[in-house]
Amino acid sequence: MKYAICLQPYIPMRANPEESSEMVSQMLFGDTFQILEEQPRWYYIERDYDGYHGWIDWKTATVLSPMEYNQYVSASEEALLLRLPYNPIQKTANGQSGASHLSWGSRIFNLDETGITFMMQGIRFDVPNMTYVNPMKASGMSRRACSKYILQQAQLLLNVPYLWGGISSFGLDCSGFTQTLFRFIGIVLPRDASQQYGKGTPVAFEDAEPGDLAFFGNEGKVSHVGVVADNGRILHVSGYLHFDKLQPEGIWNEQLQDYSHYMIGIRRFF
Repeated sequence: MKYAICLQPYIPMRANPEESSEMVSQMLFGDTFQILEEQPRWYYIERDYDGYHGWIDWKTATVLSPMEYNQYVSASEEALLLRLPYNPIQKTANGQSGASHLSWGSRIFNLDETGITFMMQGIRFDVPNMTYVNPMKASGMSRRACSKYILQQAQLLLNVPYLWGGISSFGLDCSGFTQTLFRFIGIVLPRDASQQYGKGTPVAFEDAEPGDLAFFGNEGKVSHVGVVADNGRILHVSGYLHFDKLQPEGIWNEQLQDYSHYMIGIRRFF
């Protein structure tokens, strides 16, 4: 088996080994993964963070030795997280230097004493300080502090557009948003909304608090998720990341003057 890491701003994961295939998810900068199968120009991989499978263009992977891979995996929980929607970065490799942007939720390793430079696989990266944070642990925070923290992080992404399969600030789907958001408090959520619904503790609507996740769909099938906010609101990705009214029946959309999503249940994760 081969091992690799994402050193691109993101890598699309596709349902089939072809460029025209549906994007089922993404990997962010700093994500490690296992290469399960190889075809000409394509790798079938498993993302370590959530066990999700998909096909990627082989050129986007940075292959690691088993020792390098184990070092990154061991250090992954302590890796710093980029907190701004778009984090400017300077990449220098083989005498060539260029600017790029990394997404909110990307992981960086090996930051040196300057606070702005880190090396990964012989490549130098420079990132402004104050664009990254240490991942918090929900278990070490009060519920109030934890919910306030993740909602502050989430609101940095207001108006980011919907993108099927997206988990980054370049484009998000509903469960990609909640999964990456909970990375900031050390809680690993499954990739899809229906999988996330199977986790956590059920909460009645009248007992819901900011930071809980509300799930929606039809005929008992979960197809949408959002974060319960304050003042009877929900923060979710539908067209773009925004607030709507949360009611026992579902999400009330003022523009439509109708429900856009129907409630299935609420879950608490911290």
